[in-house]
Amino acid sequence: MLPMIIAILIIVALGLIGLIYILFWGTPPVINWAVERLGLRMMLTDPETLTTLGLLDNTLLDFHSGSLTDASPHYMAALRQLDRDGLTLMRRYDPANLAEQKLVTYELMTWYFEQNLRGHRFDYHWVTNPVFMGPYPVNHVFGVQVDLINFLSTYHKIKGKRSVRRYLQRLEMVEEKISGLLESLEARASGGALPPRFVIKKCLVQIADFLSHSPDENVLYTSFITRANEAGILSESAITSWGEKIQGVIEKVVFPAYSGLQSVLQEYELQASEEDGVWKLPDGTAYYNFLLRNHTTTDMTADEIHQLGLEEVERLSNLISEGLEGLGLPIEEPGRQLQSLMEDPQYHFSGENQRQAIMDEYQAVLDEVNLHMPQIFTHGSLDAIEVQRLPLYKEPDSPIAYAQAPAMDGSRPGMMWINLRNPENVYRWGMRTLAYHEGIPGHVYQMAHAQKIKGLPTFRRTYFFNAYIEGWALYAERLGWELGLEDDLSNLGRLQALIWRAARLVVDTGIHAERWTRQEAIDYMVEKTGLPIRDVTTEVERYIVMPGQACAYYIGYLKLRSLRQKAEAVLGDAFDLKIFHDVIINNGGLPMNLLQSVVDEYIDRKAGLKSKLLE
Repeated sequence: MLPMIIAILIIVALGLIGLIYILFWGTPPVINWAVERLGLRMMLTDPETLTTLGLLDNTLLDFHSGSLTDASPHYMAALRQLDRDGLTLMRRYDPANLAEQKLVTYELMTWYFEQNLRGHRFDYHWVTNPVFMGPYPVNHVFGVQVDLINFLSTYHKIKGKRSVRRYLQRLEMVEEKISGLLESLEARASGGALPPRFVIKKCLVQIADFLSHSPDENVLYTSFITRANEAGILSESAITSWGEKIQGVIEKVVFPAYSGLQSVLQEYELQASEEDGVWKLPDGTAYYNFLLRNHTTTDMTADEIHQLGLEEVERLSNLISEGLEGLGLPIEEPGRQLQSLMEDPQYHFSGENQRQAIMDEYQAVLDEVNLHMPQIFTHGSLDAIEVQRLPLYKEPDSPIAYAQAPAMDGSRPGMMWINLRNPENVYRWGMRTLAYHEGIPGHVYQMAHAQKIKGLPTFRRTYFFNAYIEGWALYAERLGWELGLEDDLSNLGRLQALIWRAARLVVDTGIHAERWTRQEAIDYMVEKTGLPIRDVTTEVERYIVMPGQACAYYIGYLKLRSLRQKAEAVLGDAFDLKIFHDVIINNGGLPMNLLQSVVDEYIDRKAGLKSKLLE
């Protein structure tokens, strides 16, 4: 009897060993398991993103919240190896044996890893996330030096003593992280990939401002006090005690690390050039082509995108002129007329509570449109969304607004962050379009529901290609208009937002392919959109350090519009807008060619034709 039991145990043990090998090193029998395995490797490479997602912090599986993401050259080397391994694993599956969502997953992940490997050809390529990538790890928009402060002061959760200890560990790791960042900067400097001089100057201003505050006034300390009090777990004396330790680490570790970075950047400022486009980099034209393909998920060339932008700007200028005429306003030089409208005091907020009034108005717009979501989505209304002001230290060089997905564990709702550095630039007739774009039914709405999709790997529920996610947000602006929530003046705001995104096609390619100067780009965009010069300057300077990203919005929007028009034309009365939106949202973020295949399959199925992908 005993030998039989031993034999059974040996067989079971061998089976478990075999299963573990297949799941963690071999080829999992289900492609979704393979993607989950790769996703876990991605998270292990990037503990900061894992914290931002809000899945495992302060749980038994929290192995990461005392660590920071590497910023040395080893970071990109690890990503390169992961992409190689990912593509190798995907190619072990035969697409002929896959169907429905598993085939979509195969096509998606293969495209993703192949595209990533194209980027690794360029030694200066740097990836923070799907949106923020480019040749410059230090920049004034998404640079490591800015994101690190924002991450520590915003995303690290304070729940009790253990989370505070982990916070201290992360603060103590700042020196190591900045040291690694300096290695990455040196590698790029020696390879001729320094940012334009104005970028370095702006970074130096940011660092000087950060260092100008004493430890007890520093955001890394004050944010801790706020989070600890909000958690309501630690006693007042404990918060004071921990706060003193945090101040000590800020003074002895964080400040010296940032001072060292400051000194290096001061040297690089003397070496940097005034040229703005990536064409100046070694193999810069090929690099820009890679970034365009990455962000637009199409094979459009810079010339094609530039020409498309020029044509769309002209078309939208005519629509704006028609809108102005309908309001009884002059139609000559529509950009200048929009500027006059924006400067009209009757459309501005005033008074001591000016900024709060703006936030309240945005919240009211979002609450209103949320009630209408059941009309156009099977998902219905969103549970919650909050409007928050951007932290003061981020305001000078940040865009006018951006979205943040809800935490996947439900601990934090989706957020619409508003830049209120200059509230006089906020005009009422432009607010609805921005709220629809960033909040509902735009980014926050789409990301919140994508997180809940059943049967898809985590990667497909949380990773969004730029053309998809930004195209959706522009499409969402139109949905607000289709719902009848905008008057003629607010619709003018929608058209202004569209021409702004169309002009990006011209400006981004102008800078990085046509060798435009920063000032040429600013002048063009101000002329065509009427937007305030300060906002336009911030935008253009963002395009300079994020080449190609600005082209994703309008190209993605045009693709979504064309797919809907095709579905409406083919299906006629059988077309259901809610179901069409399900097809777009419930497949997660997809490259444009794959999204077209999925929509075509939906149309074929609805029309009674044979399906291939989703049969």
